[in-house]
Amino acid sequence: MHDARHLTRFERLLSLATSVQPGEGRCVATLGAQALCLMTAYYLIRPVREALILTHGGAELRSYAVGAQALLLILIIPAYGALVRNADASRVFRYVNGFFATNLLAFVVLCQANAPFGFVFFVWTSIFGVMTVTQFWVFATDLFNARSGQRLFGLLAIGVSAGSWLGARLASAGFELVGPYGLMLCSAGFLIAAIAISHFARAQVPEAARSVVTEEKPIGGTRDGAARWLGGFALIARSRYLVAIALLVLLLNWITSTGEFLLSDWLARTAREVAPVDPKAYIGHFMSGYQASITLVGLMIQVLLVSRIIVRAGLTRALLVTPITFFAGYLLIGILPVFALLESVLIVQRSLDYSLLNTSRSALLLPASRDVKYQAKTTIDTFFYRLGDLLSTLTVFIGVRVCSEPRVQLVWLIVALGATMTLVAWLIGREYARRFSGERDTSGPRGPGSAPRRVVFQQ
Repeated sequence: MHDARHLTRFERLLSLATSVQPGEGRCVATLGAQALCLMTAYYLIRPVREALILTHGGAELRSYAVGAQALLLILIIPAYGALVRNADASRVFRYVNGFFATNLLAFVVLCQANAPFGFVFFVWTSIFGVMTVTQFWVFATDLFNARSGQRLFGLLAIGVSAGSWLGARLASAGFELVGPYGLMLCSAGFLIAAIAISHFARAQVPEAARSVVTEEKPIGGTRDGAARWLGGFALIARSRYLVAIALLVLLLNWITSTGEFLLSDWLARTAREVAPVDPKAYIGHFMSGYQASITLVGLMIQVLLVSRIIVRAGLTRALLVTPITFFAGYLLIGILPVFALLESVLIVQRSLDYSLLNTSRSALLLPASRDVKYQAKTTIDTFFYRLGDLLSTLTVFIGVRVCSEPRVQLVWLIVALGATMTLVAWLIGREYARRFSGERDTSGPRGPGSAPRRVVFQQ
């Protein structure tokens, strides 16, 4: 065990949640601030996308916009793979988020010109959300070795949850004050701040906590032309472990998007009845409060529970908590079909997704190679995440036209998907324990000058 006298006051505070080594407080604070700025940027514009799409098209068009993202990502993933093969790994985060900051400024111009871009903005915002969050966790997994990452990722994710809550609260307060274009400008500012922090984040990680991957050559080493173009898709296809993680993410978003459709359908109908003169403001206000509730509950879970669950119960058990909660929550709605329960179930579901499950999923690839971290993880967290959206779109399209009571029958579909997701999470946890059990952290120094053990990611 380390000597607590060598810890700073901030590190002693962090040690209440998990074991912290001297010097790690600096990197937790830096990366936490980076995550906070990134998530604040995203959550500032989430209510904007909902207000634009629901007032210009309704819940069904929203569902189709969600599905369109998966098709667009088929083109984006190969382009991203080309970027990471030819760029220094430390700059990928900056390039990707710099691109999105430029896009936001272009949308501000369109917004001031009153151009009808609700559908396009919804699709763009959703891709922006999954890409930026993924790039943060890819960046973090590239910095830490598996033992340190499992201890510290729960602390880093506090910045993610805090930024989500801050962005949602600022959006709620500022929607009427500065309007959609003002929130877009603020979002771009926070995004630029996250890019600036990333410039010196790597230097803050102590030597003993750094990733064992040290190669400096461009990532993406395959020689086959087709495999190079496919990038992350090819890496996933060669690994049953990665296929299972991709399936987990697909099921996660299939469940989430279908649940969001049910909520959006109810919200659009309510807005037309309660506020027929200005339904956009009603929807924007509701969604801001809804997102703020999700992020506040997620922040509390992140601060109080995530690190303790991962460190004490283990990563394999931590993976099971969220899918079991999904299953139980929608089973309750299926038995008691009172759709007033839906908002509460979704708040709990999404809070666990953004806190415990997101942190656990990111930690699954800590021992992996850079190819897997950058290309496979990005493919999983973008394409397969949005493929779940596409399946949800097809489900909604069929459900509203075929089912006699589509809302009730969609709930029972989600119950079945939740049971499947629980099984997949159990299989992933078992495989992780089999492959990487040697990476469990013992929280103490390994001796002067000792290097962390190298674990080879097996296909």
